[in-house]
Amino acid sequence: MHRVAISSTGLYIPPEVITNEELVTAFNSFAEKENAAHAAGIAAGTRQPIPMSSVEFIEKASGIKRRYVM
Repeated sequence: MHRVAISSTGLYIPPEVITNEELVTAFNSFAEKENAAHAAGIAAGTRQPIPMSSVEFIEKASGIKRRYVM
């Protein structure tokens, strides 16, 4: 039988960061395009519009202010 051992640990923080402001800008752009593309369905009541987001909402809902990405 083999014995397993943890020989070391480490920590790495990627250099790239995505802020909530960047996420909100990208999401709101997507939401505007989708809502414009489906404006007839939204006006007819057969489709719900995608609501806009805000930095405050993301921070309140998740507590996250920025994300490290690779």
